[in-house]
Amino acid sequence: MASDRSVGYIRLLKTNRPFRNLWYAQVVSELGDWLNSIAIFALVLKVSGTGMAMATAMMAKLLPIFFVSPLAGVLIDRMNRRTIMMVSDLLRFVVVLGFLLVEDANDLWLLYTLAVVEIALAGFFEPARSAVIPSLTTREDLVTANALSGSTWSVMLALGAALGGALVSLFGIKTAFVIDACTFLVSAWFVSRIQFPKSAAAREDATSSGKPHDNGWVDGLRYLIRKPLVGVLTMLKTGLALGGGMMTLIPLFANKMFATEAAISMATGLMYSARGLGAALGPVLVKRFFGDSTRVLHLSILAAFFLGAAGFYLLSHSFNLGTAAASIGLVTFFGSIIWVFSSALIHLKAEDRYLGRVFSTEMAMLTLIMGLSNWWVGYAIDRLGWTLHEVTLGLAGAFLLPGVCWGLFLLVSKQMRKRDAVDSVCPVEPSDSKLPPSSY
Repeated sequence: MASDRSVGYIRLLKTNRPFRNLWYAQVVSELGDWLNSIAIFALVLKVSGTGMAMATAMMAKLLPIFFVSPLAGVLIDRMNRRTIMMVSDLLRFVVVLGFLLVEDANDLWLLYTLAVVEIALAGFFEPARSAVIPSLTTREDLVTANALSGSTWSVMLALGAALGGALVSLFGIKTAFVIDACTFLVSAWFVSRIQFPKSAAAREDATSSGKPHDNGWVDGLRYLIRKPLVGVLTMLKTGLALGGGMMTLIPLFANKMFATEAAISMATGLMYSARGLGAALGPVLVKRFFGDSTRVLHLSILAAFFLGAAGFYLLSHSFNLGTAAASIGLVTFFGSIIWVFSSALIHLKAEDRYLGRVFSTEMAMLTLIMGLSNWWVGYAIDRLGWTLHEVTLGLAGAFLLPGVCWGLFLLVSKQMRKRDAVDSVCPVEPSDSKLPPSSY
């Protein structure tokens, strides 16, 4: 059984050409994204080097999605999703080339501005890519498609971070930006080759046509309230984002361990590679050994929050590159389980015509909390005088909170299902008694 499941990824790519083109676009685009991130980290450390400057750069790469998501979600559900992805890629090609103009500390404003625009465009691309997956795959392949997409993100993180560190060390920061810009052109080409199956094309047209009674973003929020399970699933990545400050911690750990720009960039790339390697393995191994039933997905998410917090604890006690990289890999091993399985459950439970707004809401809250988590790391280090050890322990504690909430939600849901089952088997007969309630 395990071996049968393990070849599902290859089968999906071989037999599903539309999804294969979407996957190719993801591979190229995300490889460039991580080249870009390493280059930005190196540039900020070069012209400033403070914790707040790094945290500001991280917030510039995260928070814009929170503000564009209301518009993005509605457009994704009312327009052609493939067109939205292509336009986003082409515009990001132009924006990334702008990083070549950043020379010194006086240009930090330009770096932050370009990062804001780039990530705002990503706020259209990523929810559209997530929303289009059910139109390209069968329901039976949804978990496999999400696991493959999540693992691809992780592998590209590992390869892109390592390649970015090497390129910055050997050829300079600007080379990484040029390569990153070109990846968006390649991604747009692959997206242009996506052809929807006939059955899915009709559904996609219906989804993007809009409805007269549809109130856009407000209607999407009402849907999340009417469907509490979908609403809670949408917030799981927000819980995951409480530990997002690790993105700022990684280059600061590297800056503490090494002295030269080349060594810092290489160490940052290696730690991000460990982050990607750990993330690539989590969902794949769980799916292989335990399957992909709804119960497995639910319990895996619960365990991942607690075990991820343990990984942060180990990171807080790491004082060399090897132990830090291993701890980071452990955190993201469990974090990727939360990410991939929550997406799969949303695809299984949410209506297709709301998927754009669901995933935009998810990304909005995810990036808001992740941005605040990164800001808190910089603030705690620069203004409160906390050590890296103390800040990492704080992230470990924060990571436990959503795990507790998810466990309580599962427990309450289980009790409600039991009560409904009892009521359906033994319905309460209406009573003719006139006694007051206190007398029963």
